[in-house]
Amino acid sequence: MTDDESIQRVLEVEAFLQSCRSDDPAGAHWSRVPGGSAANRNLYHGSAGVALFHLELHRATGEQQFLDEAIEAADDILSFLDGRDDLSIAFYSGLPGYLFVLDMVAEESGLERFRLGAIRIVRSMASQATPLGAGMGWIEPMPFSDITGLTGDREVLDLSIGAAGAGLAFLYAHRRQLDVRALDWARQTADRLLEMATETPDGPNWLMMADMPFEFTAPNFAHGAAGVGYFLADLFRATGEQHYLDVAIAAAGFVMAHATPCGDGVLVCHTEEQPGLHYLGVCHGPPGTGRLMFLLHEITGDETWLAWIHANMLGLVATGAPEQRTRGLWQNFGQCCGDAGIGDSAISLHRATGRQEYLDLARRIEAVVLDNSDLTDGRRSWSQAEHRNRPDFVETQTGYMQGAAGIASFLLHLATIDEDPPSKLALPDSPFVQ
Repeated sequence: MTDDESIQRVLEVEAFLQSCRSDDPAGAHWSRVPGGSAANRNLYHGSAGVALFHLELHRATGEQQFLDEAIEAADDILSFLDGRDDLSIAFYSGLPGYLFVLDMVAEESGLERFRLGAIRIVRSMASQATPLGAGMGWIEPMPFSDITGLTGDREVLDLSIGAAGAGLAFLYAHRRQLDVRALDWARQTADRLLEMATETPDGPNWLMMADMPFEFTAPNFAHGAAGVGYFLADLFRATGEQHYLDVAIAAAGFVMAHATPCGDGVLVCHTEEQPGLHYLGVCHGPPGTGRLMFLLHEITGDETWLAWIHANMLGLVATGAPEQRTRGLWQNFGQCCGDAGIGDSAISLHRATGRQEYLDLARRIEAVVLDNSDLTDGRRSWSQAEHRNRPDFVETQTGYMQGAAGIASFLLHLATIDEDPPSKLALPDSPFVQ
């Protein structure tokens, strides 16, 4: 049974999200922060992520009102997407995130218009691709220009903002039977990525973009070898074509070559340029990087991959996390960079392995997250710094990857851990079957 007190805390977050809701003729939307002047609809910061949380809350409680919230958000998203051909293929902030959420709303509601919207997104992603080398890729305005000040168009490669994430979306579309061409598009994406690998003595790696304008060599999940390797391993599952798995295993070797001891475990550096900096969240940390290793364990049955995950998580705990904050675990409690993502990973590892220490870690994370929340007038929220190198830029955010919806998703996941299935709707970049 679910824990009534835990569910009440989640409902307090839902009350905060309700206070940030805006309505228009198409449906409902949420701004990135309370009182924000512009609606944000993507999975990372906006309405799509809030809709995903409401789907999970509907699964946990059976309350129709939460499904209705998701439907109203999805209708607004459909209106927003109509006629748009300028959206990125970035996994969390672009078309793949919309694809996943609309398809999940379609499944939960039975409403065909959302499935048709998901189908249109798959085809839009393919139409925005450019034939490149042996396959296809995407040339888009440089990401993170607001931070770096650099502009221009680049071929984007990684899982978070580039081709590997688009490839995962195509695999998802293939499995959900959204387009008969989706698997071929995933192959074409992978074949171009194979050409774009940077070969090293430790194995292949991929940069965020072709012709990188600044030094940023990341081995981990969001922007490096672990993310691209995950896509290639997942493509092997769909096709049985061995060369994709071989390169994924080689990419895992590159990741492991960048591991250094930490307590009784290991951690992988954030970038080669900052070898002493170790992120702990999904983005560049054990919860993200471990997804590649877990998928390789699932595919091969080799316990070595699982042992490496355990060592990587031991390294995380050895830093004193979650109670002790480090440079790689700053004032951020969200799914991408902070506690919620670590907590969800711990729950999934507990369910997959039965190891009590992962459930204990999730409980400790819950305590830290709640201690750092603000509860005002029955509304629970969090103030956090999205970026490590901008610690004074603190916002109270609504979104899923950054903000209250994603944090509440973790709390709900933990509250429903004894349910089968629990509330969690695993994104296409997760190897864990909920």
